[in-house]
Amino acid sequence: MATLIESLQKHFSGNESCICITGSGGKTTALIQLSEAYAALQKRVLVSTTTKVRHPEDRDYHCDHYFWDEAVFSYPCKKGERVFYAKRGPIKAEAPPLEDLERLKEYYDVLILEADGARGRGLKLHSGKDPVVPSFTTATLAIASFSLFGQSLSEHCFGCESLDDRLIDEETYSLLLTHPEGMQKRMKGVCAILFNQAERTDRTKIENIRTQFPNLPLFFGSLEQNVLIERNII
Repeated sequence: MATLIESLQKHFSGNESCICITGSGGKTTALIQLSEAYAALQKRVLVSTTTKVRHPEDRDYHCDHYFWDEAVFSYPCKKGERVFYAKRGPIKAEAPPLEDLERLKEYYDVLILEADGARGRGLKLHSGKDPVVPSFTTATLAIASFSLFGQSLSEHCFGCESLDDRLIDEETYSLLLTHPEGMQKRMKGVCAILFNQAERTDRTKIENIRTQFPNLPLFFGSLEQNVLIERNII
């Protein structure tokens, strides 16, 4: 059986030139694992952001080279290498100009961009300005934690301040899938929706959500274990 990352790669096949990762509950882990998997296929991989991410000193992105300026354009990336490029901010690594990223598509086989922020929360409703998904995006992976049943919505969902506080249940995940500021916002190209940490959840809950939305490209699995539990075949 294919792993979760292998299944996502197959789903994105032919459309991986710019993959944006949005949502919450595993974006950076997915970015690292996908970059490693594409590099293993001898792809030239660029890792970056359209918002902000932790500095490499604070989070190991497992890249071969790190760039903070236009020197990235003169580096001859080799097959199987991973290159990190961002602007060095005072607290976090910040997004380079989108025109830089679009230009770098000419130099790399795969761009993987973290395109959202959730301040460490497992769930998210977006604001008017996010996620930041560029027009040249060819695939989008939206992520949310599926291990928060019974937990407080206000504590675990960034952007849910306008909603009445309640315990997270199946209706919460249905809302995230259908709300205009939810998981599907600004998805471009070939899309996939990943409910991460699903190994911590009763299988019945997975089946209930999956069958409720049979026409959505839903994946249920574990990034930590690289395991695919269930998915919708579209």
